[in-house]
Amino acid sequence: MNNWGEVEFNEAYSGNEITEINGIKLPWQYIDFMKKHNGGEGDLGETWFVLYRLEELQEVNDEYRVQEFLPGHILIGSNGGDEFYGIDKDGNYFNVPSLMCEDDITLLGDDFDQLPDKINEMWE
Repeated sequence: MNNWGEVEFNEAYSGNEITEINGIKLPWQYIDFMKKHNGGEGDLGETWFVLYRLEELQEVNDEYRVQEFLPGHILIGSNGGDEFYGIDKDGNYFNVPSLMCEDDITLLGDDFDQLPDKINEMWE
């Protein structure tokens, strides 16, 4: 997990199974990772990174009214400020500024294992 920089992860998720948020199916790589680490926070290299806990996803997405501003998308993390990371209905990871306009989305691929590298590349 050296591509995760200095992100400190939480303990394993032990709650009820969560496979989708707002009708968006969570990719298996993401679910497997979250079952082991259930989010975390820290220096990714080029930016700060916050990966929300699995049990917080519904609340976070409701609070930011994601289905209103970005239908077909969910948020899974942020940089602790005004940049968010998420998953779209096709299983792609993305970055979007806090204004949450679909035109501002930057796709980061569909491989969760590569997500930290893609985020760092975006901020270089």
